[in-house]
Amino acid sequence: MREIKTVTILGANGAMGSGSAGVIAAFGGAKVHMLARDVEKAKQGIEAAVNSVKTDTIRGRMIPGSYDADLEKAVSESDWVFELVAESYEVKEPINARIAKSRKPGTIVSTVSSGLSIGRLANAFDEDGKKHYYGTHFFNPPYKMILCELVTHAGNDKKVTQALGEYLDKVLGRAVVYTNDTPAFAGNRIGFQLMNEVAQFAEKYADQGGIALLDEIMSGYTGRAMGPLATADFVGLDVHKAIVDNIYDNTKDEAHSTFKLPGYMQKLIDEGKLGMKSGGGLTKITKTADGKKEKFVYNIKTGSYDPYPKFDIAFIKEARQKIKESDYKGAMEVVKTAKGLEADIARYFISRYISYSLSLVGEVVDSKENTDGAMGFGFNWVPASAFVDFLGGPKETIKILEASKIPVPKLLSDAKPNKKFYELGDKLDARSLFKG
Repeated sequence: MREIKTVTILGANGAMGSGSAGVIAAFGGAKVHMLARDVEKAKQGIEAAVNSVKTDTIRGRMIPGSYDADLEKAVSESDWVFELVAESYEVKEPINARIAKSRKPGTIVSTVSSGLSIGRLANAFDEDGKKHYYGTHFFNPPYKMILCELVTHAGNDKKVTQALGEYLDKVLGRAVVYTNDTPAFAGNRIGFQLMNEVAQFAEKYADQGGIALLDEIMSGYTGRAMGPLATADFVGLDVHKAIVDNIYDNTKDEAHSTFKLPGYMQKLIDEGKLGMKSGGGLTKITKTADGKKEKFVYNIKTGSYDPYPKFDIAFIKEARQKIKESDYKGAMEVVKTAKGLEADIARYFISRYISYSLSLVGEVVDSKENTDGAMGFGFNWVPASAFVDFLGGPKETIKILEASKIPVPKLLSDAKPNKKFYELGDKLDARSLFKG
């Protein structure tokens, strides 16, 4: 792979396009062609890129342009063409056809996609183009979220893959996770599995607290900064649907049924209630006449919004206190031994998360360190392997999985009982991801 000195960004005015361009210009020192539907939008992308990395020094290296007037010339002089247009074959494939006609041999072309087939998108290119075509799934915002899923397909060259991975790591400061060309790759497949099954449980337990109850059970003491359903609201229910529908339609693993979108989520989408970006979805926030914020939660049974409840669940309070005292194993001991429905649900989802993450090794990634990196760096969730250690090791974890009737992955059953299971500790301190 040759040195990357000139880059073309397609989709430069979007949040991901401008954010990625800022990282490439600031850390890579590259000249960046910023292309959008029109030059004014491209100029807006430059301003957003500058603001994203908080330095004006990159402005002079960024050149605005449009798809119609500038794509072919920009591509012909680029060492990397980074495409971030809409998540659709109908949009990406015609763009790739234009890129293929103008790219010079050896130019890297990559796409940001949360789950489209990289192999299919590579078909627009000749043999050299296929060899140099990748998924580079940056996470938003790129300056703060350093994960990059580097997605390979059958036509790639391993030497090019290694060189590109080293560039993303050492030059752009990405935490690179290598994934195969499978639906939703690693991070979204694991993350949205949990989010969607939690959403299914919210419907199952709608009479006991529904959405609010499930997010309380799966709150920060379970190793995430934001509850799974709050995350779905943040991402957007339409985006959530697109990802889980894609996985449901294109996979047949043991968790297949957990990717079926709950009916109430479809109802909210049909009503235009997509989450935070539309002013409300699973939750909504309003202001009173005196400016005070009030939070409401969607009632699955009635279709109305109720005041967001407060909960007083003893084992959760105890686990949070342990985390505040930096006693992470103690917190998990509380979760392991607690009685009642809420504790059963917490153990079920911790078990599911561990099991599903480890089950994807071999199919989606080559090692558990890749799934651990995807969840730690991309979602800010405690990685599955770290949970194994916090729960007392493989044998103790297997007991919890079996009690929750969750499949025990071979990687866990084959693990040495007294050896540390989590191996990213020097790169990612999992303890910092627990929230008390």
